Amino acid sequence: MRKEKQAFRAGHLLAHIILILGGFVMFYPVIFILLASMFTPTEFNTSQIGFLPWAKNPTFNNIKTLFFISINKANMTYYVNSIMRTLYGTSCAVITAMLSGYVFSRLKFRGKDVLFAILLGTTMIPGIISVMPTYLELAKFPFTGGSGLLNTWGVYILLHGPSINIMGMFLMRQSLEKTPIELDEAAKVDGAGVLHIIFKILMPLQKPVLAYIAITTSIGLWNDWQTPFYYTNSAKLQTISSVLTRLTAFAGKEGELPNYPAIMTFSLMLTIPSVILFFLFQKQIVQGLANTGIKG
Repeated sequence: MRKEKQAFRAGHLLAHIILILGGFVMFYPVIFILLASMFTPTEFNTSQIGFLPWAKNPTFNNIKTLFFISINKANMTYYVNSIMRTLYGTSCAVITAMLSGYVFSRLKFRGKDVLFAILLGTTMIPGIISVMPTYLELAKFPFTGGSGLLNTWGVYILLHGPSINIMGMFLMRQSLEKTPIELDEAAKVDGAGVLHIIFKILMPLQKPVLAYIAITTSIGLWNDWQTPFYYTNSAKLQTISSVLTRLTAFAGKEGELPNYPAIMTFSLMLTIPSVILFFLFQKQIVQGLANTGIKG
């Protein structure tokens, strides 16, 4: 028994050491960014950066800009755009996932399985392939007087609104197929309509799955830089992710000193909300996957 207890304690100690080392590896980039943010552009570009960068003349201007965004109206605009776009896209994703999941789990029509397979197969197509067709579609969008939707809020409204959340559709279908259909039949006997059944009876039972869809979708939209980067030019339409991408892409202009400390500090504006959201709702993420019967 003593040997078993000693082996058990040794295993626990080894597991904790591995987890601590793994946690440090994961958290190291954040530590590096916080220390690098205290550099001036000149000092950062002329110093030899080690494992942990230490500024000889530390400055907190970058940190002030990050946490006190009211002093920078441009940053406030990027934050508001990111929040509005994420809230809108997440709400639409939840609704379309619920409706499409209901269609493919409850309704019977010819070609349902084939259509479902085709929609699911679109997730195999790399997103970069659709950039040019989407650009042309937005540029030639009808009912806009020939101006199209490029460089307007119509980009976000169209691309993140009526489009079906394919993965959400799949998860919702899996979850609804485990929900007894007798609930629908009982509601129909009582005179309930389709929308009443979906939103009043079935939707409350799917909270874990809907929470998972909402969390993963919001993180994806918050981090999405491609949509505003490719389809908008106006500074008033940019989000945090697209601004960070533009700063990184044009950081090495000839004749200009790259402000890498500011760029790395700005990246925290993108990272911190996603990390907080994940840690706060990781329980809902696990429950959502468990309810759909997906393991991994």
